[in-house]
Amino acid sequence: MIEFRLHGYAKEYAKWARARTLREARRLGVRRLREPRFVPHITLFGAADAHSLRSVVREVEKVGQKYTLVPFRLGVKRGEFQVEDANWLYLDIQPSPELEQFRYDLAQGLLGQEKTIRNTCPAYDRKPKYKFHCSIGKYDPRDGIKFEKLAQYAETKCSLETFKQRRISLLGKLVNVIEKNILKTEEAVPGISQHLLRVTIVGRRSHIQSEYDLILGRMLSQHEALSRYWWRKTISEFKELRSSPRKKHLSISNESVYFIGDTHFDHKNIIRYCHRPFSSVTEMNNTIKNNWNGMVGDNDIVYFLGDWAFGWRHKPAKYWERQLKGIIVSIRGSHDREAGDMQFRDFEELHVNGYDFLLIHSPDPDDKHQTEKQKQKLQNWHGWIIHGHKHNNDLKDYPFINGERRTINVSVELIGYRPLNIDRLLSLNIDSIKRMETLNSQPQRWLGNQ
Repeated sequence: MIEFRLHGYAKEYAKWARARTLREARRLGVRRLREPRFVPHITLFGAADAHSLRSVVREVEKVGQKYTLVPFRLGVKRGEFQVEDANWLYLDIQPSPELEQFRYDLAQGLLGQEKTIRNTCPAYDRKPKYKFHCSIGKYDPRDGIKFEKLAQYAETKCSLETFKQRRISLLGKLVNVIEKNILKTEEAVPGISQHLLRVTIVGRRSHIQSEYDLILGRMLSQHEALSRYWWRKTISEFKELRSSPRKKHLSISNESVYFIGDTHFDHKNIIRYCHRPFSSVTEMNNTIKNNWNGMVGDNDIVYFLGDWAFGWRHKPAKYWERQLKGIIVSIRGSHDREAGDMQFRDFEELHVNGYDFLLIHSPDPDDKHQTEKQKQKLQNWHGWIIHGHKHNNDLKDYPFINGERRTINVSVELIGYRPLNIDRLLSLNIDSIKRMETLNSQPQRWLGNQ
């Protein structure tokens, strides 16, 4: 079995929820089925049989090397699911696109290793969609009515909020009541934020065989996996990574990633400058907003390549960000200014499906708006560049795809005024394209790729 073992606050909460539900199960007379020693964890693959543990270790290491920071949230919902041999209680896991893609890559790699693994793993390991969960109890399926009462108890009496309250002093509870009901402060996002730090390979009797440490980027032996010295190194490096986002290596689910740039909300003159097919600013704003929200889901990632808004009395970028769906990563544009909690990145790197993409507003290192960091990055970059800044009035050098410059222009005029999905982009076979004017035009391919 391949799993991730919870740590810190999440581990403490899972153990507390299990202890409370076990006590209630005894009171209700729900029969608990025998389980291995309880370790709060998220199963990533298995259980399955394998002839060669060494090949499993190699595959876990191979997949793990593509990832570093893999976030998720331990949700506030209680859940239960039923299978033929048992009723289970579990805590809900809200995966990030990175975690979903990691699990899928891992499953595909292991399924391709040997026939024994394919024949003995659960059916859901072969599917692209996966229900992430943290089991806290296994019960007799014949106790259906009693189990429903236990499930209701878990949801009402074992919530994350209840767990938090039991750890707070009387004064702290009073402060919470004042903030919530009198000062009307906004509540924090529910759940517990976590990151996948280590991927554990578990053998028979739930014994650790080895662990791949995503933060340190190395495989740990059984002895190292249990060592406090190596755990301290993991946590120390993790803290450094969190405070230094430039070191983050992204590898994410294709179907959940989008690109768009240069919306220029509220900019009346952009309609005339770039021949946008709108009769008014209001029509332009509403069309782009509706196109965006019609394509993007709440948990999808959207990389915005700069220039949110412009013009006299335009609304700030944060206003527009709040109108739009998705987890939005904003790259600084020529007209973008940080204000309040609105922050911008100079650039971002994206490594996916063997492609290296640099995400930056302007592709020109000599642009007067470029920072020194941006200039150096562009001069030393050898992969593809995804950018904005160059509108449809600069198609000679910067069309939608320029194979010679290895640039991809996602200014809204070139991509139909709606976010571009990375899966659609990669389906074009971009390495074979010499030039492509807009997303909807016919590509001119290199000789030999016609």
